[in-house]
Amino acid sequence: MKLLAVLILAMAGAWFPSLEEMIQGGEVREQINRSVPLTSGAQVTIKGINGAVTIETLEGAETAELDITIRASDREALVRRPLIIEEGDNRLTIRTEDQHDRGRRREWVNHRVRLRLPRDVNLGISSVNGGITVGAIGGDISIASINGRVRVDQAGSATEIKSVNGGVSISLDHLGNSGLKVSSVNGGVELGFGSALNAQLEVRGVNGSINSEFPLTVQGEVKRGELSGAIGAGGAPISITSVNGGVQIRRR
Repeated sequence: MKLLAVLILAMAGAWFPSLEEMIQGGEVREQINRSVPLTSGAQVTIKGINGAVTIETLEGAETAELDITIRASDREALVRRPLIIEEGDNRLTIRTEDQHDRGRRREWVNHRVRLRLPRDVNLGISSVNGGITVGAIGGDISIASINGRVRVDQAGSATEIKSVNGGVSISLDHLGNSGLKVSSVNGGVELGFGSALNAQLEVRGVNGSINSEFPLTVQGEVKRGELSGAIGAGGAPISITSVNGGVQIRRR
């Protein structure tokens, strides 16, 4: 496995040739542009990013194109919160490592992550302080602990979306056998599916309307913010809990 750690070391000669530093009034800025080989079925993981993440996909591509901008209050801040890029075994991980001495002084590091990926990858995104925008991917997606709006144009399937401080809009090719769990979302939830959907729907703790464009057979008593029923012929579970906003289940 190859490892690129953007540690921004203070010692001379420690810079990677693909990085560019600009200092403006004490602020440090780094730019990373590189390619990583990836093939169909690759796993891409993004976590610990302080800023927006935008992902585009390209049919037939065999590389991931990285365009990452890092801004920090100073070089020492980058040392204590490095961005780490790991690659190998058809995997790509982009993450941060917090080595910050919180009692020392106030400092900050911001990221802007833009990726162009092969379409048929699996994607996991967690602990991001910023919005998430993802184009069409053919694999599975999981999303957790996001402070910002999440939009996924299309994914093969998803198993869990949780702890999002912002609205969620995601379209799926199909519902996997394990179903989908959506929980703790501060904003509306919009789920899109293909023309045929058979699922068992359980909704609890929703502060807003609940609507489905698919035939829904309600089971039991309907209460405010709660609903149980079968979509189509029933099937894998869709569980939606603790949503501060409306829930829309629509046809793509």
